[in-house]
Amino acid sequence: MTLRSRSKLPQTKPWLPQHQSSHVPYKHIAVIGAGIAGATIAAKLAEQGMTVRVFEAAPTFATQASGNLAGNCLPIIDKNTNSPYALWHWQAWQQAYQWWITQENPSQYGELTGAAKWSTIAKTQQQWRDWAEQINQPDKVVWLAQLPTHPQQAGLWFPQGGHLIPKQIIGNLLSHKNIRFYPNTNITKIDLSHGVWQLGSTTATYASDAIIIATGAHTAHLLPDWQDTLFPNKGQVSHLALSAWQQPPQNALSYGGYATPAVDEVTCVGATFEQATPLGLTEAGHKHNLQLLSQAYPNALKPNTTTIGGHSAYRANTLDHLPLVGPVINVPAYKAHIAPYCRQPDRITESKDLLLPNLWFSIGHGAHGLTSAFLAAEVLCAQMLGRASPISQSLAWAIHPARAIFRQLVHTK
Repeated sequence: MTLRSRSKLPQTKPWLPQHQSSHVPYKHIAVIGAGIAGATIAAKLAEQGMTVRVFEAAPTFATQASGNLAGNCLPIIDKNTNSPYALWHWQAWQQAYQWWITQENPSQYGELTGAAKWSTIAKTQQQWRDWAEQINQPDKVVWLAQLPTHPQQAGLWFPQGGHLIPKQIIGNLLSHKNIRFYPNTNITKIDLSHGVWQLGSTTATYASDAIIIATGAHTAHLLPDWQDTLFPNKGQVSHLALSAWQQPPQNALSYGGYATPAVDEVTCVGATFEQATPLGLTEAGHKHNLQLLSQAYPNALKPNTTTIGGHSAYRANTLDHLPLVGPVINVPAYKAHIAPYCRQPDRITESKDLLLPNLWFSIGHGAHGLTSAFLAAEVLCAQMLGRASPISQSLAWAIHPARAIFRQLVHTK
């Protein structure tokens, strides 16, 4: 079976307004946020010959959700293989693999040469086995009675899965000659004046033809109208020394939690999903991560193993677990135009005034930014430059930022 998008779709959805490219080249583009989402789109635009400035509030790049030492790169499993959720995460994983395999020395950015996934729940195991048979692409996923990483365990094997090292990747992406990086530059406001965006920090103002917002869980600080569309969850990853393992993992492992091969003699084990929790490493978080591993892989670690640190950050999730990728709407104008007819969408008329000109999102990637950001960059670049999209129209609608505000209107009592 081949993953495919649904057919016989309507030509337009007026409540998801589309950017109309003017084909006028952008001279200066600003990207706010130097995590994986910001770096991938910055590099993609820089490759097209555009000048890109990347602004980051922190002293360096890859400090928030992209600050993990390493993370796994795998698709999402959904029994409905043609759902937008399944399609996006499958295509995103393949896009990430294509980026990795085309690098001059890909191993410096991680290894996408095999990953194992299994569950301790028999029903889930059967569902995953059925899923692999439905996909029927053994070069990408196959069910094995004995996983090479865990011979006593059956599960899924992803020949093109593995782990990536975000800081190495982001550093490489931001090194493009057309990119200028501005650390310690907290953009606190953006204003549109005579068709040009003005970005204000505490010390300076910068002009830009277009802006891409890639600030993840911190987006509402800059655009409060989007406060209720993103749901920050704290994720804590624990670090283990190689000596803590009976046999250190040579491939990425996914089992309800996850473990990565060593990076600089340290393995990552994760991760927690905590709501309304302050950032910072906790013993409870470390205990949770080690318990997930011991339940799925008994005796993987030596007795009395302790962690040697870790990383915690907020990950911005959406209600439907798909990112917000595309043009940004003027929320007050959108609500005024759409609200009277949100339960009768066939009565909604198109309006070009619902979009904020040349303002874009790549946010809401949740715990999957390391996989999702590469495809998001391809999509945004195509939309901004008026080129053919790498995804179907139905999938572009599924990730359109306006859907989150539209959902709010539909469910408002």
